[in-house]
Amino acid sequence: MKFKGVIFDMDGVVVDNHEYHFKAWMDFAKKYKFELNEQIYRDKFNGKTNADLFPMIFGNPTTEEMKRYADEKEGMYKEIYAPDMKAHKGLIDFLELLKRHRIKIALGTSAPPGNVDFILDPLKLRQYFDVIVDGTHVKKGKPDPEVYQLCCAKLGLEPKDCVVFEDSLAGLESGERAGCTIVGVATSHEAYELEAKTDLIIHDFTEAKSLLAL
Repeated sequence: MKFKGVIFDMDGVVVDNHEYHFKAWMDFAKKYKFELNEQIYRDKFNGKTNADLFPMIFGNPTTEEMKRYADEKEGMYKEIYAPDMKAHKGLIDFLELLKRHRIKIALGTSAPPGNVDFILDPLKLRQYFDVIVDGTHVKKGKPDPEVYQLCCAKLGLEPKDCVVFEDSLAGLESGERAGCTIVGVATSHEAYELEAKTDLIIHDFTEAKSLLAL
């Protein structure tokens, strides 16, 4: 596989944190009394921005309410995940390999900037990314292709020359619609659920080197 750029989603890809986000959302749902279970979360929540989700939950929240809800939910998530936070298995070795091959690297996530800082800085991962696009940089969240189109543009590359690593169904569709090659990461979904929208599937980044023929 010939490529010039690699774009990583963050949640479920750079870190395998699906269960922690789900737990935080379940606690949030219990407090605010809206229906949520694992199937709903996987199908409708995973990969979406808070700006997409809170109107879906609350109808028409004000800007101030949106910020309050976001701060509360993300605070729940950070408290749960902080003690267990670590880079996904094999990720750092794979990033180092990409750097040695002078392949450009981007992060394309629906997460807010505070969550990006929360993950990248303690794990010392920011140094690897040439471009970072978070949920505040786009008008439309995944599955809209905007986030990956923007990553490609900022890398100075055509989508056809870029590989996207994604775990969510919305994210897979986003990368596909952007015109990138798609590698599914089987964390928040089983591998068989990703097959229809991926060119390759991995479980962690120890599998990525051989799959990408580096």
